[in-house]
Amino acid sequence: MPKFYFDATQPLRWGPHPPVGIPRVESALIRQVLRRKDLDVVFYMVENSGKARMLTAVELRYLETLVERRIPFIEGVGDASFPSRVKTVYRVIQASGGSAGRELDRVSAAYLANRSSRSGLPFELAKLGIRICKLVFAARTARGGPGADPLSDPDALCFLSNTGLHSIAGHRSTEVRAKVSAILHDTIPLDMPDLVHKGHATSFARDFRWMQAWCSQLVCVSEYSARTTRAGLEGERRPKVSVNPLGSFLREGLAGRAPEPVEALVGASFAIYCSTIEIRKNHITLLRAWERLMPLLGDRMPQLVLCGRWGWMVEEVEQYLAEHPELSAKVSFLSGISDPQLAWLYQNARFGVFPSLAEGWGLGAAECLDFGLPVLISDAPALAEATQGLMPVIPARDLEGWIAAVERAATDDEWLATLRSAIAARYRPTSEAEFAAGLLALMEQLPAPDGAGAAFGPAPVASLGGEVAADPAAI
Repeated sequence: MPKFYFDATQPLRWGPHPPVGIPRVESALIRQVLRRKDLDVVFYMVENSGKARMLTAVELRYLETLVERRIPFIEGVGDASFPSRVKTVYRVIQASGGSAGRELDRVSAAYLANRSSRSGLPFELAKLGIRICKLVFAARTARGGPGADPLSDPDALCFLSNTGLHSIAGHRSTEVRAKVSAILHDTIPLDMPDLVHKGHATSFARDFRWMQAWCSQLVCVSEYSARTTRAGLEGERRPKVSVNPLGSFLREGLAGRAPEPVEALVGASFAIYCSTIEIRKNHITLLRAWERLMPLLGDRMPQLVLCGRWGWMVEEVEQYLAEHPELSAKVSFLSGISDPQLAWLYQNARFGVFPSLAEGWGLGAAECLDFGLPVLISDAPALAEATQGLMPVIPARDLEGWIAAVERAATDDEWLATLRSAIAARYRPTSEAEFAAGLLALMEQLPAPDGAGAAFGPAPVASLGGEVAADPAAI
């Protein structure tokens, strides 16, 4: 039986709050691998310095309680008293030993300040207190697990997380000799750099070059992302490019937890778009469509619920909202909500929308179908894969097409019923266990390396200088 080494850096740094995007995928993957008692698996993590190390026994127990949600999670804002919120955050930091990353700091600070926006003096003071508390617990926690760096073992079958890879590409100077598989969700920062922050495009280019030089296999989440990955590889040293279709995992990850209503929307007709608010996600087209349709449809016009945090390059959206204040009557922004609340939104929405300009998969579109919700999607090729060819496709930049499709979805009950029937009859979701089993099978099929060094031989990776944070939610 082969021995697998799995990088748990992503969930350990993300910490106990609801994962989204790539963190949701990797938390589900680690959860399923932990449950497989028939496997010989060792878990490791990558430090910020790029050095890989095995987990301690304490960290391994924490990892399992984290991905199985056996510790309190920080979820949105609510009615809990301030002392109660402080107690919850303290328990979370205590359980993590201070090891969770900065995203937990921001989420916990917003929770303590009891506000969804990540700004203001109460938020900044709470964030400072959280980081001091983490430093205290980190100083008390033993660091460093037993055994050698698995990435230096030529016989090791290693899965490398998105976060771990980012740290290694920016800092590691020693060669990688293991047979490394990494999940590549998309190549959008290479193919369409105008749709991402300049720093992210630079950072991704560095990470992609590192993957080409040191990974034995790149596992893409869609056929489309596999095609763009192969097109982006240059030179003779090329890792194997495989496809392991993604699921969505939100519904399965709730594990019997009851949906929680979003009080402001109970009894309302609404459409949902769950996505980070950024230029690539094309929210501007939806705002323009709603502005055109509101006076025409009146009370029949559903509320547009934009569920997600604010990201980069949103100036056009902000300006349009300022110029059209009437949109506030029919457009709502939600951030920091819990997974049970998100499940309720999917269960009670009239329809979903996903007008993104580019995707490697489209997690929010797949989530719609997991809950039986029809969703209007753009012509980004990966979205048709994620929705298995079952949903209406409108060109992303075709405003008139989106206006027509939204009007029909808002008024044609029979059409929506037909789409719901198609989902019920033909949609086949990918479970967490299936996704994990597919990745394990691809890792096991890798050929033995030819001589010393990584499967494709050592190669220097030029430093681009300056650390830039990756976007963890961009799928």
